[in-house]
Amino acid sequence: MKKLFIGIIFVIIILAGFFYLRRGNSDNPAQPNLQMVSVEKGSIEIKVLSTGTIEPYTRVEVSSSVSGRIDRVEVDEGDVVKKGDILAWISSEDRIALMDAARSALESAKKGNDQEAIKDAEMAYEIAEKAYKPVPLTNSISGEVIVRSCEPGQNVSIQSVLFVIADRLVASVEVDEVDIGKIEVGQDTWITLDAYPDERLKGRVTKISREGSLVSDVVVYEIMVDPLKVPRHWASGMTANVEFMLERKDSVLVIPKSAVKEREGKSFVMVLEEKPVPRRIETGITDGRMLEVIEGLKEGELIIPGGIESDSNQRDAVRDQMRMMRRLR
Repeated sequence: MKKLFIGIIFVIIILAGFFYLRRGNSDNPAQPNLQMVSVEKGSIEIKVLSTGTIEPYTRVEVSSSVSGRIDRVEVDEGDVVKKGDILAWISSEDRIALMDAARSALESAKKGNDQEAIKDAEMAYEIAEKAYKPVPLTNSISGEVIVRSCEPGQNVSIQSVLFVIADRLVASVEVDEVDIGKIEVGQDTWITLDAYPDERLKGRVTKISREGSLVSDVVVYEIMVDPLKVPRHWASGMTANVEFMLERKDSVLVIPKSAVKEREGKSFVMVLEEKPVPRRIETGITDGRMLEVIEGLKEGELIIPGGIESDSNQRDAVRDQMRMMRRLR
């Protein structure tokens, strides 16, 4: 029984040592798995991203021209109006006082059942009504009513803003001074709203501010972007994300930018031929992740993204992979 127990302990020790050595070899492999990238054709574009809000291009607040009381409202929010349309009718304070007096006299005459007095009061009321008409409140631009803040019977003053009219909605964003030189009027853009992230609409730059402002110690300039089409569900104040398209190339050779090494102002990549060899290339535009290759590589060639340094493990890994590739041919 004692010998059996000692034997079991001995087997456990051997197994523990085996798994320890195996784990050590897997954690510290002698030869790393070296990944390669095939040179392919694709699209690459350079763009500037900015965030702002949807705002009216022209926003007009319509206030009452007289102090008085709202008699009737002709429009509601969302209605499209033309320049000069009547938005509401307002009785001035003088008209209110005169009409209230005439109405009170007529009611008193009716209570006394004096027919002659009633006739005189009715005539006085008609004269007052014809002499003092309600004042029409008109708008100065064509557009959409985006705010209505009045109801019939409401008392108003000349400071009261009763309506807000917007001619069209645009995206207003800010671009810092580092990128402002890349933006120009007429430039194409893409607009996406946080409220509708799956809807991507084309736009165009229509205005660039000539005066910068300081925001968080950064000089920024306001840019206005007109969408080519404004959906009905857009609303003023929504968050807008704008992509300014600076340059785009299609069907060009692209590789990861990280694969390129700069030496003395020249660009090199490590190409896998019979053995890894450095090759000088001519590069074009980059979006920060991918890089255009103008000359020096062909479609389908294999490159090593991290390059080949003097590390012996990397060289051994490349040799092993090349042997495997030869066997597969």
